[in-house]
Amino acid sequence: MKYYFYSVVLILAAIFIVTAFSFSADFVDNLIVSLQIPQNNSQIAGVQKYNIPPISKNLPVPSFSARAVLIKDLGTGSALFQKDVNISYPIASTTKIITALVANEYFKQNSVLTVGKSAAMPGSKVGLYQGEDLSFRSLLYGMLLNSGNDAAFALAENYPGGVLGFVSAMNKKVMDLELKNTHFDNPAGFDSPKHYSSAADLAVITEEALKDSTLARIFATKETNIVSLDKKYTHQLFNLNRLLSDVKGVLGVKTGTTEGAKENLVTLVERDGHKVLLVLLGSDSRFAETTKLIDWTYSNFDWP
Repeated sequence: MKYYFYSVVLILAAIFIVTAFSFSADFVDNLIVSLQIPQNNSQIAGVQKYNIPPISKNLPVPSFSARAVLIKDLGTGSALFQKDVNISYPIASTTKIITALVANEYFKQNSVLTVGKSAAMPGSKVGLYQGEDLSFRSLLYGMLLNSGNDAAFALAENYPGGVLGFVSAMNKKVMDLELKNTHFDNPAGFDSPKHYSSAADLAVITEEALKDSTLARIFATKETNIVSLDKKYTHQLFNLNRLLSDVKGVLGVKTGTTEGAKENLVTLVERDGHKVLLVLLGSDSRFAETTKLIDWTYSNFDWP
């Protein structure tokens, strides 16, 4: 009986040792993995993530006329500068960022879309013809480079439920993103009491759009041509965002101007591996003011 008791004790001791070793091995493996792949250095959507926000040198902010300004460090998601970022304003053609986002979630790049009454849209245009067939990808380029209102409405016309169905999808996307200061009533950005957003909300929309590599590439394109599927019509496109050519590191995103909204500009810029998003709403001189704010940002802040 005594030997039986000792045998049981030895067996239990062996089980305990094996279990402890297994736990220790797992612990060491997990420790090694955590040391090899630190969470604060993960690459997400092409943005270097880190925990410590940039440090300000307290240089004076350049003067500007914009109603609202947001400068956001995409590495930490921290605001480097903000003015009235949660106030709703008309946003003109910066609307087309969410138009592109919603359309891109439904259509395939090679989907064939037919231009309808949208060919007669006023304002910025690609010069589309009623009855013209183009790929979805071509219409995206036309909308985002030329800021074509005709292209924006052509996308909406081909969506289930037409323009009304598309605008409903835009507002559903707003709810999905939990944006409280945004509402749309057209896909192009025409002024309307029911069409508005804030600098903070527009930044969220832009970040969501930039997760898609196709949209990011189009935002950064300076010029291209699109051709109707029957080769009958060719449209030469030039990006209205002149900062793409004039300012180091600018990668897009979208311009917008109406009488009610004044001048608006959403800008993605990258210097020394650090990406910053700037949103200006209601400016008198969007390109000059954005340029000054970009230079100030990279002069004023030191990244870890």
